[in-house]
Amino acid sequence: MKNNIILKKLSYLFLSFALITSFVSCDQVESVPDENDILISEITGTWVVDMIYDGDPAGTNTISIYNTSANDTQFMWLDDQEHSWGLKAKVPLNLDALTFGGADLEELYYDVTVSITEGIIVKGGATTPSGDVVDSISFKAEFSDIPGEIWEYSGYKSTAKINDLP
Repeated sequence: MKNNIILKKLSYLFLSFALITSFVSCDQVESVPDENDILISEITGTWVVDMIYDGDPAGTNTISIYNTSANDTQFMWLDDQEHSWGLKAKVPLNLDALTFGGADLEELYYDVTVSITEGIIVKGGATTPSGDVVDSISFKAEFSDIPGEIWEYSGYKSTAKINDLP
């Protein structure tokens, strides 16, 4: 009987030790994405753009371009983070020609469609206010809820320098 009590206590002690070491032995390593794996990395990032709405200046703001979950060279996300009219669409991309656009694309912020035309990125096509030569971007957007009224975007890739931000 005494042996059973000792064995029971030893098994509880062993199980407790195993449980504690299983929690302690877990290494938490933060997973950081490797930008080298993004197939459209040459165009991704933040862009500072001047906006013209139906022929009138509508301010300066930022848009973001990032890869889709498929991480291919056929599409990109174009996202103004709701800084202006609200533009977030998965846009067809020709990475070799650095052009993009499409008709009746699903716009995710306001559940409308948007047509993106004349989308182009020019390598070294702009000079920032701080004097850096960077890529330029321009495109037009027409939303289904305001047909016939065109948003024009043109600007440069952000350097994140204070003088270059809107």
